[in-house]
Amino acid sequence: MLKYFSQFIFVSVVLISCQKQENAVETIQYPNQDAPLALLMRDMFLDLEQIKEEITDGNKIKSYLKKHQELLTAKPTDPKVKTEQFNTMGMAYLANLRALEESSEEALLDNYKSVVSTCLACHTSYCPGPVKRINLLKLD
Repeated sequence: MLKYFSQFIFVSVVLISCQKQENAVETIQYPNQDAPLALLMRDMFLDLEQIKEEITDGNKIKSYLKKHQELLTAKPTDPKVKTEQFNTMGMAYLANLRALEESSEEALLDNYKSVVSTCLACHTSYCPGPVKRINLLKLD
C-alpha cells in the first residue's frame, strides 16, 4: 500500500511540475493583445518589411496608403493615446507614405527612410516597445 501511495505522489508531482513548466514557457509577445490599432500596427510593420524588400530588390512597391489610413480611426488599447499629437504624427506618417508611393526611383530610398523615421519618432513618444523592431526596417 505504501508503494502505491509513493507512486501516486511521484506521478502527481511530475504532472504538476510539467504543467507549471508549460505555463512558464508562455511569453507575452504582444502585450496590447487584440486592440484594432495594435493589430493594424503589426500589419503595418509587415507591410514596411515588404516595401523594404521590394526596394532592396529594385522592384516596384505597391500601395498601402488606404490600409494604413486606418491608424487615424482604429481603436487603441488605451484611449488616452489618441491625442492631437498622435493625429499629427499619424498624418505625417501618411504624408511620408504617400510621398514614398509616388516617388521617383531616385527618391525611393530617401522617402522610405523618412517613413521609418516617422514611425520611430512617434513610437519614441507614445509606445517605445516596438522601437527595437522598427529599427530592423532601416536601410543604409
